[in-house]
Amino acid sequence: MRSFLFLVAGLIGGVAATTGVAATAGFAATTGSAQTVQVYPNVPGEVVLENERVVVQRFITEPGQWQGVHTHPGNQVYIHVRGGEWTISRGGQDTISPAETGSLGWWDRVDLSEQHDTANSGDTPIEHILVNLKPCGPLTSG
Repeated sequence: MRSFLFLVAGLIGGVAATTGVAATAGFAATTGSAQTVQVYPNVPGEVVLENERVVVQRFITEPGQWQGVHTHPGNQVYIHVRGGEWTISRGGQDTISPAETGSLGWWDRVDLSEQHDTANSGDTPIEHILVNLKPCGPLTSG
């Protein structure tokens, strides 16, 4: 599992560096700096890898648990290590979204004004990894 995370983070970090993709300043932390980690009010996360290009986090959302209204900074890849059924709420509208184990996708920026929240509406824990791209410096020829 750990080598899988290193592989994913390395590939994504390499793509970000070679294509010039940069993370947007999605959240303002209390110090006013850009936040490159995901924060869910009700679900603690674990940083499993951090380097100059990415922060990789692991989250487990229990059955019936809401993550709490949150934002996304954008430029995030998610990977479902253990899938399940999500209820995704945006602006008071709920959508049921199945997530298969091994599925992955991309999060664009989601602002707090969207009132985005997510719940595990299934009967087993959902485990997912978020790969958060850090801002890139200038590209150099190598």
